[in-house]
Amino acid sequence: MEDYLEAIYELERVDSVARVKDIAERLNVATPSVSAALRALKEKGLVDHENYGHATLTAAGLQAAEQILRRHEAVVRFLHDILQLPRDQVEPEACALEHAVSAGTLKRLICLTEFIENCPRGGGDWLARLSGRWESFRCEAGRCAECIAGIAIPAVPRGVVAPDESARASLAAQAPGWRGKVVRVGGRGPIRRRLMEMGVTSGSSVEVERVAPLGDPLEVKVRGYHLSLRKEEAANIHVEPQ
Repeated sequence: MEDYLEAIYELERVDSVARVKDIAERLNVATPSVSAALRALKEKGLVDHENYGHATLTAAGLQAAEQILRRHEAVVRFLHDILQLPRDQVEPEACALEHAVSAGTLKRLICLTEFIENCPRGGGDWLARLSGRWESFRCEAGRCAECIAGIAIPAVPRGVVAPDESARASLAAQAPGWRGKVVRVGGRGPIRRRLMEMGVTSGSSVEVERVAPLGDPLEVKVRGYHLSLRKEEAANIHVEPQ
C-alpha cells in the first residue's frame, strides 16, 4: 500500500488529483488492482475516492506519504552518497532495505549519513578517498596521517554560515523558476534533521516551483522529489545557481 500512497502523492503534486489509469501506469499494475488498493486506503482514512473517480490524499494520507518519501530518500542517500552504489542499483535495493530495517535502525542510518556529510573530517574529500577502497578495502594504520593531511578542512565548519554570507544566497529568497544546487544546510536540531531526512544535502539539485504570497510555504523540487518547505526551513538552505 505504501507504493500507492507514494504514487498518489507524486501525481497530486503535478495535477492536483490522481487518476486511476495514471496510478496504474506509474506502478505498472492493472486498473482493478488500483481500484482495490484505493478502497483499502479509503477504509483506513488515507484516501478520498469514489468509484471510477479521482483519488486524493486525506490529511492523514498526506502525512503518511511524506513519511514514506522521507524514509525512502534517506535510504537512497545512504546507498548512493555514502556507500556509492550506482544509481540504477540504488532504487531497487532501497525499496528492499527500507522495508527490512526497523525505525530505530533507519534513524541511525540517517544520523550516520548526516554525520559523514557534515563533519569537518568527512564530506566530499573523505568520501572521495573512500570510493577507491570498495573492491579491496585495506586501510593501513601507518598511512592515517597522510590520508588526513589530504582532506581539506573548511575554514568555516559545515552548517555554519560565514559572517559575510548574503541573505540572497538562501533558498527562501529565490523566485519561482529558479534552479541551482544546495551548497550548505544550516540550522540546528529539529529543523536541520527534518531537512536532512527530506534529502536536502550539499550538492542536491533544487528548483523553486511555487511560492505562497507571503513567502510561506515554498514548493520546491529536490533530487526530483516535490517538497513543501516552511520559510524558516528554506532560509537555512544556502544555494547557488547552476
